[in-house]
Amino acid sequence: MVKKLSNNQNGYSIIELVFLGVIVVILASILISTSSGIKIRERNNTRIADVKALQLNLEIFYAQNGFYPSLVEINSPHWTNQNLKQVPQPDLIDPSSKTNTQLFTAQSTKTNFGYSVSSSNGQICNNKAVACGQYLLTATLEGGSGIFQEKSLN
Repeated sequence: MVKKLSNNQNGYSIIELVFLGVIVVILASILISTSSGIKIRERNNTRIADVKALQLNLEIFYAQNGFYPSLVEINSPHWTNQNLKQVPQPDLIDPSSKTNTQLFTAQSTKTNFGYSVSSSNGQICNNKAVACGQYLLTATLEGGSGIFQEKSLN
């Protein structure tokens, strides 16, 4: 017996499939952009928390010693392990850093925290000839959010 083909077959037309594909692409792009924004916000929050924790520990160090660490000292993992024991080593590294190396620069960059230190009257200090009496700690925030900064309390 021969079956007769009918034009009333169930299924989706090509237009319906294209429309479904467009919707999937739009939803995927929204999801990707949202997750990207969440990751940026998370890294920025981490930067801010790290800078605040470091500021707190720098003030404790100052209260005990009467001066702040120089840029050379704060860049030394050995020095920070001995003198800033409350700050975990990963908190001294910017979340966007491609390395696990602690590196502070005079001004913050996209991958490094900034630590600008001077004597109380604005001179360059090294804690050997001139004691460091003030600092500016900075972090460059992602997403065009600017720079977060904390100053010494003295």
